[in-house]
Amino acid sequence: MPQAAQEYPYYAPFGAVIAISTTLAGSARTTAQSVSAIAIGAVVALAVDALPVPTVARIGVVVTAGMLLAGWHRLGSSGSWVPTSALFVLIIGGGDPVDYVLGFAGLTFAGALIGTAVLAVFPPLPLAPSQTELGRLRDLLAAQLADLAEGLQQEHPPTEDEWRERIHTIDPVLARMRAAVQQTDEARRGNLRARRHQQDADRQYAQARALERLTLMVEDLTQLIAETETADLSHVALGPALRPSAVSALAGLADVLRSVEGPAAEPDTTRAAYDELHVLETQLRRARQSTDDDLFAASSIALAIRRCLAAVVPEELAEEDMVD
Repeated sequence: MPQAAQEYPYYAPFGAVIAISTTLAGSARTTAQSVSAIAIGAVVALAVDALPVPTVARIGVVVTAGMLLAGWHRLGSSGSWVPTSALFVLIIGGGDPVDYVLGFAGLTFAGALIGTAVLAVFPPLPLAPSQTELGRLRDLLAAQLADLAEGLQQEHPPTEDEWRERIHTIDPVLARMRAAVQQTDEARRGNLRARRHQQDADRQYAQARALERLTLMVEDLTQLIAETETADLSHVALGPALRPSAVSALAGLADVLRSVEGPAAEPDTTRAAYDELHVLETQLRRARQSTDDDLFAASSIALAIRRCLAAVVPEELAEEDMVD
């Protein structure tokens, strides 16, 4: 390496460290952003160093300009290197800032290229973390359904406050699942290992899409039950006659979610869940024959359970399993 670079050998491993990401595409992007930010900071420092002002004033100008440029969206999270690089060049570069810039930026870039090259040879494919997040979201949705069933098992419907205590916060878990699956999807780009795990990655992506839809359905179902089956209402949606079968249908749906292993749910659990749903629907039809009430809210609850169950295992697939 040139003499200027030989004085700062530690910037090469530093460049490799800041470049490494969990994905090859992310590493290439981080390398470009980090080296660009360092170069921009160096240019700012060289320009300010030429000004005929005291050192303290130069530092103030460098920090101000660096902070403003750090907000450029194309630099992403690496934007903080603009003021840092500018200060390094201005203070550490001292009497020979050009040589320092060549050593600092050059070795950092060389290290980043080496880090990215190593990642290209041994690329990670984070299937396990995304599978874990899928499982966490699935378990949380099952717990929400189980809490709904438990609330309906009481002698009297819960109050609004009691229902509110049973509503789980799903958004943070959903966001982590999305981020993990997106990271896995990004890791497939330029990844030689991705071909061997194409089926697993595709299945995870499909499961993530299905779980996103299911999350919205479960949240709607939760809101529907909490609003129509409360102790504060004179006329509830299910009532004592339909409540037990609704409890069984909700518990069956929760069991199906917990039974998902790999690409599918456990067949016997799925069949049992559809049987419980059919019991609820049958009781609804009988109830309509003996009352003037259209049972619209109760029917909506049954339909919501059916949609949730179909989002996990469509009924036609469940029927195929029964035949098999």
